[in-house]
Amino acid sequence: MNSFGSQLKWQFILLQKNSIITISFAVTLVYGLLLYFLRDIGSLDKLLIALVLNDPSVIGYFFIALAIYIEMKHRILQAIFVTPFNLHHLFLSKVISVSLIGMVCSLGLAFSVKGFHFNIAWYAIGSLSICVLSSLLGLYMLTFSNEFLKFAMTSIPVFLIFVNLPLLQYLNVVEMGLVKYIFPIQGSLDLIDYSVSGTAINFAFAIASIVVFIPFFYWLAFRRFSRKIVHQ
Repeated sequence: MNSFGSQLKWQFILLQKNSIITISFAVTLVYGLLLYFLRDIGSLDKLLIALVLNDPSVIGYFFIALAIYIEMKHRILQAIFVTPFNLHHLFLSKVISVSLIGMVCSLGLAFSVKGFHFNIAWYAIGSLSICVLSSLLGLYMLTFSNEFLKFAMTSIPVFLIFVNLPLLQYLNVVEMGLVKYIFPIQGSLDLIDYSVSGTAINFAFAIASIVVFIPFFYWLAFRRFSRKIVHQ
């Protein structure tokens, strides 16, 4: 198995060992059962999308940081840093492993309400993109705190802006006009909305938003992480 494949496999092992996979699936199961038993009361599309924005983004943002802090506490990362390794492989494997878990959880939520009556491909792309962006933002923010509690406290305003403002715009609680297009997850949110509700969207913007913001977030997070965590 190549170096990246080995790293990716190891990340899944660590996530399971630290119960992060189990917790993610357990929370999703609770949400999924709630949606399933409520499915006959009317359209749950907005509730589903609200949960999809929050559940996978929490998995991506907070759980990747929790995994890092656990590894630092047990000096796993410190041991890795003194051996020959490819930091990009390590970084990508962490982001991809957590993001895939988040995407699977978001698909579980959709299946509980919609069955197979939604555009699975675009939905998966949208939810995976949200997970990736959330994970990268989490990796960036964790460099400002040396423990998880401090990270969680400093993350509240960042997470509210990153997820909740686009959600409030989607729910028509606030109207931001063209300003909504500057939010990194707006393109992903549009794809999920189209997949679930069939809402007409600008596909060019949605794809461009994902293509632009993911590399930009990766650059920011990798640069900060390598300076503050690896070379501290």
